[in-house]
Amino acid sequence: MTGNTLRKIYKKKEQADRYNEGKLHWGLVDFASLQEMVKVLEYGANKYSRDNWKKGLGRTEVLESTMRHLTAMFAGEEIDEESSLPHVGHVMCNMLFYSYYRRTDKFTK
Repeated sequence: MTGNTLRKIYKKKEQADRYNEGKLHWGLVDFASLQEMVKVLEYGANKYSRDNWKKGLGRTEVLESTMRHLTAMFAGEEIDEESSLPHVGHVMCNMLFYSYYRRTDKFTK
């Protein structure tokens, strides 16, 4: 192949226009790190029902649950005794709940 042929092969293809300014950059999220949270959500769906948490909880109830899991982690405990799942997944779930209730005005108290 000649130099001109190689340049044509490796020349960047023209791309379509995209206007993504101001949009969320979901590529920044490490979705594998969210697996522990999803496992806790699955546990809750089996224990209660799917999306039961979306009905709402009290602000203090969510924060106290978060603190129970955080203090267990501070004490060196990684796995929740009841669910047999990592405390970090429970913390992430509680913060998901908190964020959802703030956004949707679903705090019950």
